[in-house]
Amino acid sequence: MSWNALPTGQRVRLSQHGLPIGSGFVDTATPDGSIMWVVLDGWQERRMFLREDYVQVEING
Repeated sequence: MSWNALPTGQRVRLSQHGLPIGSGFVDTATPDGSIMWVVLDGWQERRMFLREDYVQVEING
């Protein structure tokens, strides 16, 4: 799934190379889906993730 297809507010779980990063909600993504900002649980500020960093995103229902 392209990151830009994830709606703002969607709960997600992130991992990289099989290691968990955390869970949170999508704040926004660039129109081309190359960058996504997520507010992780327990954080007040959003974090930026680049598609080229091979971060895996799963919908967290």
